[in-house]
Amino acid sequence: MKLYICEKPSQAKDLAAVLGITKRGDGYLHDGKENYITWAFGHLLQMYMPQDYSDKFKSWSLDTLPISPESWKLKVKQTASKQVKVIDLLIKKAQIIYIATDYDREGEAIARSLMDRAQYSGLVKRVCLTALDDNSIRKALKNIKDGKETLSLYYAAIARQRADWLIGMNASRLYTVLTRKAGFDQTLHIGRVITPTIFLVCQRDQDITNFKASPFWTLDISVSVQNGHFSARWCAPDEFIDEQGRCINKAYAEQVAAQIKGAQAVISKAETKAGKESAPLPFDLTSLQQYASKRWGYTAQEVLDVAQNLYEKFRATSYPRTDCRYLPESQKQEANEVLQNLILSDQAVSGLVAGADTSRKSRVFNDKKITAHHAIIPTPFKVDISAMSEPEFNIYDAVRRFYIAQFYSPAEFSRTVIDVMCGNHLFIAAGKTPLKQGWKVLFNSESESSPQDEGIEAGEGLAEQDKLPRVNQGEPAVISNSSIGSKVTRPSPHFTESSLLAAMENISRFVTEEKFKKILAETAGLGTPATRAGIIQGAVDKGYFKRQKKMLISTEKANALIAIMPPAIKSPGMTAAWEQELEKIASGHGNMTVFMNQITNWICKLVEELKVNSSALVKSGGTISKAFEGTKPATHECFNCGGELTRLKGSNGFFWGCKNTSCKKTFNDNRGKPVDPIKATTPQKNAPKCPECDSPMLKRKGKPKQGEKASQFWGCSNFPTCRGVQSIKPRRK
Repeated sequence: MKLYICEKPSQAKDLAAVLGITKRGDGYLHDGKENYITWAFGHLLQMYMPQDYSDKFKSWSLDTLPISPESWKLKVKQTASKQVKVIDLLIKKAQIIYIATDYDREGEAIARSLMDRAQYSGLVKRVCLTALDDNSIRKALKNIKDGKETLSLYYAAIARQRADWLIGMNASRLYTVLTRKAGFDQTLHIGRVITPTIFLVCQRDQDITNFKASPFWTLDISVSVQNGHFSARWCAPDEFIDEQGRCINKAYAEQVAAQIKGAQAVISKAETKAGKESAPLPFDLTSLQQYASKRWGYTAQEVLDVAQNLYEKFRATSYPRTDCRYLPESQKQEANEVLQNLILSDQAVSGLVAGADTSRKSRVFNDKKITAHHAIIPTPFKVDISAMSEPEFNIYDAVRRFYIAQFYSPAEFSRTVIDVMCGNHLFIAAGKTPLKQGWKVLFNSESESSPQDEGIEAGEGLAEQDKLPRVNQGEPAVISNSSIGSKVTRPSPHFTESSLLAAMENISRFVTEEKFKKILAETAGLGTPATRAGIIQGAVDKGYFKRQKKMLISTEKANALIAIMPPAIKSPGMTAAWEQELEKIASGHGNMTVFMNQITNWICKLVEELKVNSSALVKSGGTISKAFEGTKPATHECFNCGGELTRLKGSNGFFWGCKNTSCKKTFNDNRGKPVDPIKATTPQKNAPKCPECDSPMLKRKGKPKQGEKASQFWGCSNFPTCRGVQSIKPRRK
């Protein structure tokens, strides 16, 4: 019996259609002969929590730390028990298993963890799915790999899971206990990737707070020549500039301005060069998230969810969780089919496709640049764009335009640089003249064709003019006017979701430790394309970041956490180096056991050292007490007994509970504050009575759907005792 294990039911359905498998069983598909397909729902097995290993870990205590399992165990998720039983039975009957999950280390782990659970020891093959359209599936089935070739992906996934568990469980418990001993009721979430990410934002915000603006001056002139006039900017001598080449001597700038006004000058250099700009490469996940954040304000998690829908639900685009922006050379053979299906899916792009030349040689087709997955591109499959939400269509449209651009000619321009000498003073003008739009006809603006935003401040450099007059070297000129600009230096901007993704991807630019700068390749990053969105959203959900428009701002809790973290936990360099080791394991060049021994020894040693120094850390004035001094939230009295209330999160959102064990009353939450039930019963204007208990109802907001605003409804003021709800009728226009 041959068994295919897919990651999700939709993936199994697409694979079954190509294999001609139509019969359905309970949790699997089959052809009535030897071929069976089953599926997971992502990870069906999860790692044991500390309390699963022993009851002694149920309470958080320094005495039980460090925690380091001798034998790692997995358990079945509560919602997955039925499907796991189905998979267990199928695995035990199988002679050959084809892993057909997503072709990455997490996909490998989903299938192999189930195989290990069932103690499978038979033949293993790998179906390397990169897209779910029929052609891509057929190609993957023709190029099946031996399971031994991808076993290292599983080892990398296990190493990542266990390393994250060791750091997260030990450090979170340790610092939470110490913080509570210092008198602060905080639960701290510490992790191998989330904590360095928090550090990046805290460090940027601190730099902005501590930044001291320095004045500098610019001197611009108007230059008249035989064929017209243009503006140029002064290049101040070295003794009057800062490290960025900005003039910091106002008196000297004013002196030069007075000397040159109306003076004779000469064109000392005039150089024009032709240039070409190739189309931007198709997206990987990170560049797609950056693009969508900058253009539409979508969060990284929203983009990942939409891209996953386009891949699974619509089969409109290829696998989204990729770190590659290139395509294998074999994909060029499918270009005409992809472009034709773009027209069949949407006639609006027929004009754009008509301008594409698939015979054109493009840098995107490069086998040497391919990693586990290729760039995100449209599939050679007709799709129903009418069924897409606005965010889904926006992302799909961006993906298809960046793909079409690969078959357009480069944009052509001429760039001119003119040097003007007036005495000993040098002025420079630069101009750029478009000659041929090429691929840029696909986009309405420069921002639409720029895939990423790295959040780097532009500075006060020389601006390029649209057009400069024709001049010759040695030609005389007259300086007809001059103006001095008074400016101040600016700090780097606050991180946005887009620029934080760029920082996580290119972490070597933000690493200060020389030992890590030397070992980190440009491609090494903080987290992976598949996990970065969740890391950022997790930091928001856990109260470490707050969103202000597009900016991500660190909270007091975040800054307190970073203040007490040892460098090894908060260091982006250390974490990126670990990620690099995981990639070595995935490629077969690293050893999982060696890596895990290093992580285990390090975290256990760290915990023991901090336990020894715990008294000094938590005492008044100690590192932890001092760090969390400003984070203690305002207290609220119980409306029933006067005791202290604490804010809790339940299955239906936040609520407040009384700490007094003899009271135990609960109250609704309204924007972080408890709701007084007496005041809450004061009817709102036009508020109806609860259909269940006749109490007054309050306006509440539901969970927003993808790309939509949260809807309002009437909820009983006596919640959670009564859960009566009523819809709000829209106003008549």
